[in-house]
Amino acid sequence: MKSFVERLVLVALVAVAVLALATPASARIRETDPEYKDLDGVQQQFRVGPYASTRGGSGALSVQDVPDIFGPGAVLTVGNIFMKCTNYGLDGNPFSNLSTDPSGQWPGASSIEYLNYIGFAVGAVNPLATDPTALRRVSYITEWRPPTLDPVDRMYRSYDGIVNGQRYVNEDSDSDPITGEPRFDEDFPDGRDNDGDGKVDEDYGALGQQMYSCVMRDDTPQAINASAAERHVPLGVELRHTCWAYSIPGYTDFNVLQYDIYNRSGHTLDSVVIGFRTDMDCGPVTQASYWTDDYNLPQYPHGTFLIKVSRADLRRQDGRIHEDGSVNEDPHLPVGDVDFDSPLCPVDTVRIIAWSTIDDNGDDSKTPGIPTVQLIDHTIDPLGESGPARVGLTSFRSFSGGLPYASGGSPTIDQQRYEMMTSTDLGVTHIDKDNPGFVDPSYITGDQKGDYSEWASIGPWKNWPDGGHLSATLAFGVQPGTFALASGYSAAYEVAKEGNGYVNLSNPQAHPLGPALVSKYKSLENALAAQLAFRGADEFPPPAGWTYLGDFHGRETGLRAPRGQTIIVSNPNCPREADQRTVTEHERTWFDLDCNYCTGGYSAAHGGLFHRAWVAEAPPPSPNTNLSVGYNYTDNPQRTFIPTGDHQVTLAWNNLSETTVDPLSKEFDFRGYKVWKVSDWRRPVGAGGPFEDDWTLLADYRLFDAHDDNRVNTVGGQPVYPQVFVPTTGQTKTLELHRGDFWNAQTGEVLQPDDSVKCTGYPNCKSDEGYLLGHTADVKVNKIRYPIGRYHIVDRNVKNGFVYFYSVTAYDSTGRDATGSAISMLNSRRSAVEAEGVVPQIASTTGGGAGKGVWVVPNPYRGLRSISARPSSWDLTPNATDPTGTHVDFLGLPRGAWTIQVYTVSGDLVQTLKSTDPVNESIRVGVTDDQGTTRPGFNRQADSADDGEARWNLISRSGQDVVSGIYLFTVEVGGQVKHRGKFVIIR
Repeated sequence: MKSFVERLVLVALVAVAVLALATPASARIRETDPEYKDLDGVQQQFRVGPYASTRGGSGALSVQDVPDIFGPGAVLTVGNIFMKCTNYGLDGNPFSNLSTDPSGQWPGASSIEYLNYIGFAVGAVNPLATDPTALRRVSYITEWRPPTLDPVDRMYRSYDGIVNGQRYVNEDSDSDPITGEPRFDEDFPDGRDNDGDGKVDEDYGALGQQMYSCVMRDDTPQAINASAAERHVPLGVELRHTCWAYSIPGYTDFNVLQYDIYNRSGHTLDSVVIGFRTDMDCGPVTQASYWTDDYNLPQYPHGTFLIKVSRADLRRQDGRIHEDGSVNEDPHLPVGDVDFDSPLCPVDTVRIIAWSTIDDNGDDSKTPGIPTVQLIDHTIDPLGESGPARVGLTSFRSFSGGLPYASGGSPTIDQQRYEMMTSTDLGVTHIDKDNPGFVDPSYITGDQKGDYSEWASIGPWKNWPDGGHLSATLAFGVQPGTFALASGYSAAYEVAKEGNGYVNLSNPQAHPLGPALVSKYKSLENALAAQLAFRGADEFPPPAGWTYLGDFHGRETGLRAPRGQTIIVSNPNCPREADQRTVTEHERTWFDLDCNYCTGGYSAAHGGLFHRAWVAEAPPPSPNTNLSVGYNYTDNPQRTFIPTGDHQVTLAWNNLSETTVDPLSKEFDFRGYKVWKVSDWRRPVGAGGPFEDDWTLLADYRLFDAHDDNRVNTVGGQPVYPQVFVPTTGQTKTLELHRGDFWNAQTGEVLQPDDSVKCTGYPNCKSDEGYLLGHTADVKVNKIRYPIGRYHIVDRNVKNGFVYFYSVTAYDSTGRDATGSAISMLNSRRSAVEAEGVVPQIASTTGGGAGKGVWVVPNPYRGLRSISARPSSWDLTPNATDPTGTHVDFLGLPRGAWTIQVYTVSGDLVQTLKSTDPVNESIRVGVTDDQGTTRPGFNRQADSADDGEARWNLISRSGQDVVSGIYLFTVEVGGQVKHRGKFVIIR
């Protein structure tokens, strides 16, 4: 007999095909693409999508069902771009038949997609290969897999300021066993002990207000067997991948993708290149084949820009200072190549290397944005001997679907991929010969709209040693724009460019064309914000124990000789450092290899400056709630705050927002919580969750932390509290607050911590350290952590059987935007995915007796074609994981185990429902707790002892929609029929 889930999958295939709502087997990947076979192959391997009916047993995905591309996954939701990250060699969601997660929607969960996927590739020459076919190979997309099938090899979530995730802090106080230098951020967040100290994820660097991390390799059995287009020959490379997003004003319209690769082959790899396959599709998911009417913009936005360095920037040093610290008072004697009266770094040069795609007409204003992929950074060799001397592309190719490789289309095998990524032929690479690293401005792939995608590569790096590390960083952004506007960018850039080849933004009065260019092209403004956020700032004093500091202006590279060796190093590319210097194994010797005073900050008064990349203030992270898929599942033994009740939803959260310091100021600057709600959600086509405009503010709770309490006087030994006017009631009430309470100014409600919920780790309470807001003394305080349930509220304005969403966000006291201007507060992002929806349920009856009985709602059920016209107003738009979108509910079910059997009036069994059946298995995956125990992550029909409601999606046990008629049902408890009833279905 087929399982309940298998029946759902079978019906999904039939119903979705009938409704013409389905996407191809691998979503937006074309069958003519070489990636199609690989992506379709993984569905066969894990028996999902069109192959789900071949899965045995219960039909449920097991903990071995990796990679993380099924159901609700790791989706960045704190910024304006909702984007999925995976441990499958790509980011985005081309598997829309396996998951309702957005791929790259903007703004928020808008159902307007701008991304299909961004795939990752590494190519190299294996000098030890004896088989000619294994000499030059490329590991690409499906050939990257989690290191093992152990549940620990999954996606991990963190954020800037998280415990053990503070950047540039030696949180475990360890040091390198060979050099003795302190180790910082060495334990990548992947659930494993990477530094061999017996601890897991105890010292790493987290970024943004939401970050996902994972590890992949190209040499696992699953990776080797993955490719369907040709035999995969692994290189033996490990990929540590992170993606993160910001909720800070000015940084919310781009997400960042970081790729760190390590040579684990046991030998040297030569001529290593890193490649990116980018496929940006623009349009509403409600529109069929929306990706076929796009245009490509290979040079939008790009350029070199001169940025003024603020006088407060510590890189802007006095040019008179000598290396020995003395001051040159003779105005006729310059220091090196810097004039007497010039600062060392008055301006900085920023290069924007990016490419975009755009819809042809904006789909009647439904698709107002332009998606952009931007190369932010990669490993360089300033001398240009073993790798690129500066950040830039090695090759670039843009093409529409179906174009042969020889005609400029996509490569289909490793030989073609490696050839394309390493070629030096400008006719193949399409790189600007006059401005290396940029796409040739004359490169135009066609004036016809279509489904465009791109290949880009960086490198090569020669003789990459075993254990060697290379990195690359991309940003994916979306900003408003039209095809006509973007088409004029290149000409406008040439007009604004000065004779020395850059656009001068350092003096708006003298160079008005530069700022005008930025304000006109929002994609450029967004790209500059991302690049400058990466540039960060130079600070002093450096973090305690940080030894990686230069010894003079501009010296950014510290070299140390191998053990037992002494080497002589010169820097011929920089005249002021042409003299040879001796480098030993005992300490670092610093060089200005890029010959740029704007890198390698130094202060005559404080010595070497500490450079912090990706600098930004941040709002407190949103707290964890009892609605998260990692908490709200039936088999969770720690679930003490069950969300769903009879005509009520209990929303509980922890105090994570209060115990997290601002990553920049290191202060506890939390000030309050906002609670948001979504009602009447009907799941529009393509929606992975509520849209931005769906949210309604339910409550705003501000922390009272000024005094022990807010009494104004004491009369006769009794406290007297102030009287306040409550806007929602129009009355005055007494406001009694004590330190740690929260107050809703609109309703007068006081929210108090639940003291019955013990601290995390009780009785050895865990805490976090930081400064008090506005501190003057260098004294830190501790904030104790509390689990979910520290605060909870009950919303009774709900109806049983309907889906609701809630989000708890946090805000701080103050902050600064991307321009440095002060703003009143920073808020975390409200968001939810479909898997986090909750449905109130009627209370169960005691025992198995008759009582009021069991009844069906709605009765009769009227399956009108228009969902909005149906009396069952809880119906949702069908999708791949819920092919009917409708249900009838059995109410008044007894406590304990029960079985419902539905029959026709002639006595034929139609369907069997059990209290243990899953109800949302198609959008939930297994959950692994802190002890490594994995349990089913779905909710069951009887979600708790008080749950007296069960739903049926009107699918028969043979996987078909039931027809109109009268149906009978029985409810068995303990093998005995306790209830009987009937209901009517009208189609």
